[in-house]
Amino acid sequence: MDKAEAAREFIRVYGERGYYILRAILDCTKTLIGKARLGDFDFKSVKRKLSEYGLDYNPSLLLSKLEREYGLIETTYKSSSQHWWKVTDLDAIEDAVAEYEGRSPPRISLMEPRARLLRIQFYSLDPERMLEVLKSASRRRRVPKELIRRIVFYDLIKVVEFLEAAREYYPEELAPEIELAERILEAAEEAVIALRGGDYSLRNRRSEFYYDALRGRLREPL
Repeated sequence: MDKAEAAREFIRVYGERGYYILRAILDCTKTLIGKARLGDFDFKSVKRKLSEYGLDYNPSLLLSKLEREYGLIETTYKSSSQHWWKVTDLDAIEDAVAEYEGRSPPRISLMEPRARLLRIQFYSLDPERMLEVLKSASRRRRVPKELIRRIVFYDLIKVVEFLEAAREYYPEELAPEIELAERILEAAEEAVIALRGGDYSLRNRRSEFYYDALRGRLREPL
């Protein structure tokens, strides 16, 4: 079962409760974009959002089902007081919610052709995998230096080009993709720092490095 069908099936099985859980996840994810966090959303924010809808029930069971049976979310952090998840396919959830509400998926009905093209180009880079590779390198796991260089000197250039265009022209329509692109840039910086043995001269120039990246100046040797 693909993610889109999984999201629709979740609502078919759990009805209104399933719909509100998915809607809460969407709303929480959008609210938390750009803020310090440990994932796309957490348990407390979902419960708070349900209360705002006028609902009073514990979402624990359905969140567990979403992760273990439907694969639509994955745990990113868990402690005695917090539980954070990332969304594995935001579009699938958004489409299922739109379908339940009797409207066309917003990405298709409202997004301009240029925005759709940018989005297609961005996901053709397999950004989730790129992020995982860079995060592994930043944790000093064994990742070939050649792979990191290839990402930095080729794929990252395309990420920056996407980010500049998306932020200027479609900041709302492409908000999840913009957030992911920014995370990739930050992970790339940390990966290079790790490859240089934790070079603090580079770490102290973090802002300069980051904004150079946004201006597309990553073609010089690192």
